Amino acid sequence: MKKLSKNDLSFRQIRQGDYLYADKTEYIYNLLKDDPTNFCFLSRPRRFGKTLLLNTIEELFQGDRELFRGLKIDNCGYKFERHPVLSFDMSYAAVYTKDDLIDNIKEDLTSFAEDFGVTIKSKLFSKMLQQLLKGISNKHGASVVILVDEYDAPLAEHILEDETADDIRKVLHDFYRGLKSNIRYIRLAFVTGITRFAMTALDSGPNNFFDISLVPEFGGICGFTKSEMRTLFSERFEETLTALKDNGKIPPDTDIDDLKLMIEDYYDGYNWLGKENVLNPYSLLRFFSLNEFDTYWPLSGQPSHLSALVRQNPLAFILPKLEAYPAILTRKAALSTFEAVPILFHSGYLTIDKPVIIEEIKDDKVVKKSGYSFKIPNTEVRQDFEFNLFLYAFDPKGLFFGQFSIELPKALLKKDSKKTAVLLHNLLSAISSEQHDPNEKHYHAVIQAAFIAAGLEVLCQTPSSSDGKSDMSLFLKEIRFVVEVKYCKADKIDADDKVKADKELEAALDSAADQITAKDYVAPFRVAGKKTVAVAIAVRGRNEVAVRFFEPSDFTDIY
Repeated sequence: MKKLSKNDLSFRQIRQGDYLYADKTEYIYNLLKDDPTNFCFLSRPRRFGKTLLLNTIEELFQGDRELFRGLKIDNCGYKFERHPVLSFDMSYAAVYTKDDLIDNIKEDLTSFAEDFGVTIKSKLFSKMLQQLLKGISNKHGASVVILVDEYDAPLAEHILEDETADDIRKVLHDFYRGLKSNIRYIRLAFVTGITRFAMTALDSGPNNFFDISLVPEFGGICGFTKSEMRTLFSERFEETLTALKDNGKIPPDTDIDDLKLMIEDYYDGYNWLGKENVLNPYSLLRFFSLNEFDTYWPLSGQPSHLSALVRQNPLAFILPKLEAYPAILTRKAALSTFEAVPILFHSGYLTIDKPVIIEEIKDDKVVKKSGYSFKIPNTEVRQDFEFNLFLYAFDPKGLFFGQFSIELPKALLKKDSKKTAVLLHNLLSAISSEQHDPNEKHYHAVIQAAFIAAGLEVLCQTPSSSDGKSDMSLFLKEIRFVVEVKYCKADKIDADDKVKADKELEAALDSAADQITAKDYVAPFRVAGKKTVAVAIAVRGRNEVAVRFFEPSDFTDIY
């Protein structure tokens, strides 16, 4: 039984220490076999094995064939030729300005020159790069391999600072343009990062990089595919099954096939157009090490830019539109315009469900575009997505939402109008004025997101027996709550007029209740024989809330 690594180990440490390893060398061979010079780019979420992949490539070009004995590339006719390797890690700790970034790159170039015994005279980093590549290639009689990890980290740190981000973008553009102009000295340039759009934002610098992020042939180049999981961990299933049963974590009648399906539901589901889905490697290794289902990947940290972007446009991230999204927008974006779906996709919160064709009318003609539908990949991500993204948006210090998520289900089950109204009032009060949008659609979306984040099962726009649709339906302990939300603006002059506020809230509650009854929003649940409670919610101004639970007489007979 191979050992499981509990820390980030290098390829050499894994192989020499007899740790479990998912063989990705055939993917590497397929990248290298055809072209004398390759410029490649790969985006994957954090903790998906990008660094290990680059380290494997580095060891391959060091020419130590013994490390690769028994792996697929050892049987492909690969010659194991030695090439000098320059390995850059762009996740510099102190990149605050473009000058910081330039200084860090210069330090790397100077260090490489010392390692390879090359003299570089220029002080301009673009010229330093040229002199370094030429000098190393000439001295060692071989073209150079360049590996860049976390290429987008300097930009991500300043994603909402337009001027700083643009300055850093220009530095990175010059760096990649320098690689392009010195292609005669380069055997391979392989760049990895979380996002794809930052690469396209670098203009002409990296435009000759082959983006393999969504090439089906390389869909499983990082992480564990389903077949790899079932093969590599085959000797551990029995041990893990026994441990989970002994700890009362799974039912006693669970068998190994059941366990495999549970693991896949919890950690599988990622797809980059490959033949197989991919399981999160970080979480899977910890699951088998600790024999416990938990949200390991979300707890390991988040991309630095994500919380800032969520707070800037919260509802777009918390309630993304997943049905049909243009393919081009998943890889191209100006640094000043970030859309939720690509950010969530690159960050690992969404994965591709399937390719779709999007039809648009342009100049009275039907134009077809390629696109994708997206989904949340698995249970681990869903649990974090629903709760923590809401925290990023509305309660970044974690001061109140944890209690909200505990108390709200209790208030709903008790049909406690006052308590539910107070909880929603506190929630809306925490939302900054910049995030306030005085219209019914906005408050419907905020309340819907809060219910989802609190762990409730929410179905939106439930069709009724008429042409109408209820705002949302909640499912809690065999009870269906049919919810209608109404909003009324508050004039600044009357902001503190409690009498007027009470009257307007009461009128809005009447309107919501009448709509539920008139359009028979409970019909789908009446037919199914489910216990149903109607909930009218009225919001006035930014945070004045009233709630009414009621049971229309025409459906009380189902209780």
